[in-house]
Amino acid sequence: MTIEAVQRPRNDSLEFQRTFRAESGMDLEVIGEIIATRQFHFVDDGDNQRTVSVFVGTPQPTPAGYHCPFQVIGIGSQKTQLAHGRDSIQALQSAMILIAARLNNLNSELNGRLRWDGGGDKGDLGFP
Repeated sequence: MTIEAVQRPRNDSLEFQRTFRAESGMDLEVIGEIIATRQFHFVDDGDNQRTVSVFVGTPQPTPAGYHCPFQVIGIGSQKTQLAHGRDSIQALQSAMILIAARLNNLNSELNGRLRWDGGGDKGDLGFP
């Protein structure tokens, strides 16, 4: 997987956005400026190791409060999702909770074979 930085003008300034392009060359959705990432590893039945990455974008204001985009790439749906909150902190906290739920669900489907190098215990993916 490669990461490309794209500059796009917006309101007399430049907004940096990253577009993710899978090895197949397919463009995935843009999530804006990335403020946090984490990588996991999954070993399949054929003993092939795959990297699974989480990307969290900058919380953005909306008419109803804030939203925080996030994306899990490498397994399952790779669609950008939005967590919502009354302010940017709550949107970021909501994103962390939703990421944890998504990863725990994926890990359950994978029989606990998703690993984070920083996790002390088996199944510890480092999210709340």
